[in-house]
Amino acid sequence: MTKMIDSKKEKLNFAKIAAIAFENTRLTVPKKFAMTGVLAEANQPNTDVKQIGNTIFILHEGNNGQGFFKALNADTASNFVANSKKYVVYAKNEMQMDLLVTEFTDPAISKLFHTIAKAPPMPGMGFKEYKTNNGGFRIVLNLGK
Repeated sequence: MTKMIDSKKEKLNFAKIAAIAFENTRLTVPKKFAMTGVLAEANQPNTDVKQIGNTIFILHEGNNGQGFFKALNADTASNFVANSKKYVVYAKNEMQMDLLVTEFTDPAISKLFHTIAKAPPMPGMGFKEYKTNNGGFRIVLNLGK
C-alpha cells in the first residue's frame, strides 16, 4: 500500500493522485490501462472533474440533477473526509446536483459515508447503501436542501 500524501503539506497533480489511488485499489487491469481508462473517462461529455486536496472527483452528469461519481484519493483519511464534504457542497451548489450514485469494493469507503452522515454538510443530506452482486457497495447519496 502506498503512503497517502497530506494535501496540507504537498498538493499532487492528477497523474500522481491517480497512481497512488491505483496502488491502493485492487485493480483488475494493469495500472497503465487503468490510467488510460480514467483519462478517457475524465474527458467524456457531461463529465466534471474536480480536485479538492489530493482527491480527484469525477462526476458523470445525468438528467434531472442526478449523476454517477467516483473519487481517486491520495490524501490522508481526515483530509479525505473533509475533501468529500467540500465536494458534495460543490456538487449541490455549483453543479446543481441532487442525487449522486457511486460504487466501490473497499469497505473503508463505506465508513467514509457513515462518518459524513454523523455531521452532514447540508440539511437533509443522507444516503442509502446497497450490496452489489460482486460483493461491493453502491451508495445513493441525496444531497439534501
